[in-house]
Amino acid sequence: MQKRWPNATIIFITPPPIDEAARLLNPYIENPSGLPERTNEAASAYAKACIDIAKECGAAVVDIWTRIQEFPDWKNSCLSDGLHLAQSGNRIVFEEVVAKLKEAGLSLEKLHTELPHFCDIDRNDPLKSFEN
Repeated sequence: MQKRWPNATIIFITPPPIDEAARLLNPYIENPSGLPERTNEAASAYAKACIDIAKECGAAVVDIWTRIQEFPDWKNSCLSDGLHLAQSGNRIVFEEVVAKLKEAGLSLEKLHTELPHFCDIDRNDPLKSFEN
C-alpha cells in the first residue's frame, strides 16, 4: 500500500480483547460445545502479530487489545457482547486513532476532503453537489 500511496498514513489497529464468558452468553449460532468461539488468548496472539507487522512495515499501530484492558470493568464498560465494542470502547478507539494521526501531523483541520459533507448536499439535486 505504501508503494501505491506513498503519502498515505497507515495505521494498524489490533483487535479488542475478548470476554469469553460474555461470548458464551451471546453466541453467533447454537453452541453445543460450551466453549467460546473466540478467546482472549487468541486475540492476544493476533494483537501481537499485528504490532509486529506494523513495526516491520514502519507503520503506526493502535494497540486496542492492551489499551481497553487498562480500564476497570472493561468487560462490561467497553464491550457490548464480549466481542463488539460498546460506546466507551468505540470512544477509546477514536481517541487513540486521533492521537496517532496527530503524531503523523494530521488533523481534521488539515485534512483535505474530496467529497462534500453530507450537510452540504442538496436534497433536491444531490448529484449537483458532486460536480465540483
